Amino acid sequence: MLDHTSSSSLAEDAPPAPETVRLQAQFHGRAGEYFRIWIVNLVLSILTLGIYSAWAKVRSERYFYGNTRVDGSAFEYLADPLRILKGRLIAYALVIVLVASQHFLPLLYLLLALALFLCMPLIVFLSLRFRARYSAWRGLRFRFVGSAGEAYGPFLGWNILSAITGSLLYPLMRRRQHQYMVDGHRFGSAAFRFHGDASGYYLPYLIALGAGVALMVLMVVAMVGLVVGAKVLGAEAGSAQQVLGSMIVVLMLAVYLSMFALMALVHTRYTNLLWSNTRLQGGHRFECTLRVRDMLWIYASNLVAILCTLGLATPWARVRLAHYRARHFAVLASGGVGGFMASVAGEQGAAGAELADALDIMGDIGF
Repeated sequence: MLDHTSSSSLAEDAPPAPETVRLQAQFHGRAGEYFRIWIVNLVLSILTLGIYSAWAKVRSERYFYGNTRVDGSAFEYLADPLRILKGRLIAYALVIVLVASQHFLPLLYLLLALALFLCMPLIVFLSLRFRARYSAWRGLRFRFVGSAGEAYGPFLGWNILSAITGSLLYPLMRRRQHQYMVDGHRFGSAAFRFHGDASGYYLPYLIALGAGVALMVLMVVAMVGLVVGAKVLGAEAGSAQQVLGSMIVVLMLAVYLSMFALMALVHTRYTNLLWSNTRLQGGHRFECTLRVRDMLWIYASNLVAILCTLGLATPWARVRLAHYRARHFAVLASGGVGGFMASVAGEQGAAGAELADALDIMGDIGF
């Protein structure tokens, strides 16, 4: 009886579990505002033969960062256009050498292509570090502390294994890549951690694989049926060939659209898995609820709008997508905003310690 009383007293004295507060992301950008930035960027980039594109990138990124808010606070993009320009000049020079060598020095092209393939994990590492270093929220910078050597497993070794197994290891490869990206990031003094398992990654992959195989079988059956039908009908040779050619084009278009839909399914599900399995030190979690049918509709309608307007609808399409993504993303802060900031505010100056690192000239090549 005494023990029971003591246990009850200890339970009463124990501090309550911290309240989890849902911080919904919001995007306040407008298509008309961004169109003015986009059209000026486009014109100046053309007039300067691409030199201004570095400043254009910074203007665009700052617009989207500045209009993306969590708990009323906007994100910041702090990159210097000159650093981006240096990275782009190196990237452009590499592309020019690759294209030229492909036509005039095939052996050099193969060697350069192989070297670029072997350097891809390094480029991924530099890109992640660059973007994290120049991103901030409430005055605290992000950092990426993963190493270039650690990138070779998920971004080279697993790529090779996935290819050897006919993509059967693709889900494990994507999971390992997500783990590398998440575990390497910091926000202030707080570390991000990834907790995803393989089963979650295999489900959307198997759905897409099964649908893809069924689609290919149906396409083969349909094409055989068209050929047999054309012969049975005994139509004129020219007319039969025209009909058959038109039907094959329609079938191929349907296959490409279906494959695009399957890729969108996998990409959307994997994006949700990435964030739902990410934790930030202090018990903070993330929520990402993108829906495949919504993403397919947005992608398809954005593409139609861009094509019909000869590209002028690009700003509207980007802003529209940003609005949707923000509506389906939230931070689940343990202990509310106060607990969230207390757990990350320990190392405000750490991100600036390596700003002079010359390797970040490659950071804009992209991932």
